Amino acid sequence: MSDIELDLVKEIYVWRKREKEKHIRDPKVYYVTDLVRCSIKREYEMLYPDLSAYEIFYPPFVLGDFLHKGLQSILRDIFGDKVAVEIEGEKKLLLPEGSEVIIRGRSDGIITLENGKRIGVEIKSSRTDYNIPMDHHIDQARIYNWLFDLEETILLYATYDRITQYRVREKMSEEEILNRIRYISAPRYTWECSYCPFASICPFKKRQQ
Repeated sequence: MSDIELDLVKEIYVWRKREKEKHIRDPKVYYVTDLVRCSIKREYEMLYPDLSAYEIFYPPFVLGDFLHKGLQSILRDIFGDKVAVEIEGEKKLLLPEGSEVIIRGRSDGIITLENGKRIGVEIKSSRTDYNIPMDHHIDQARIYNWLFDLEETILLYATYDRITQYRVREKMSEEEILNRIRYISAPRYTWECSYCPFASICPFKKRQQ
């Protein structure tokens, strides 16, 4: 490929598409993000995967990727081999009726301190610093603390107004995780419907007042 033919937009699109295809939905697998958002969205992603294809190149999501990759590189510069990024983990849980599910997640970064304590880092971006830390981000951090057995997780926010962090030390209990699997919350937050690719077919759609 010559310099004249170099199309970075296309290359970034192909890269994001390839990354999305790595995570084919498995009915037995619940991602951490599934547990902190509308319960129905997971089901619709399995039934209508083509409807969410636009998310591959949705600008806010692309910008989020850029931010994550940049800050992860900075963390490696600062902490060297004490930090690991894009760490995947999973645990198995048994539902009351006897079937087994897998809870799977990927941490933005885990820093191991000199005393052996492991601190998670979750990178978040927002157009405003209003209402941060957000409830679903706190819940996500609580699940990661459980999944990776972390001392705490730091929510690192980058907004147009400030760069700040919030420490989340609590672990979500297995009972709460199981309840989030067993009981439908659709939507979990009313604002979700405004950004959902399945809103046009969903009977649970809510409008923000």
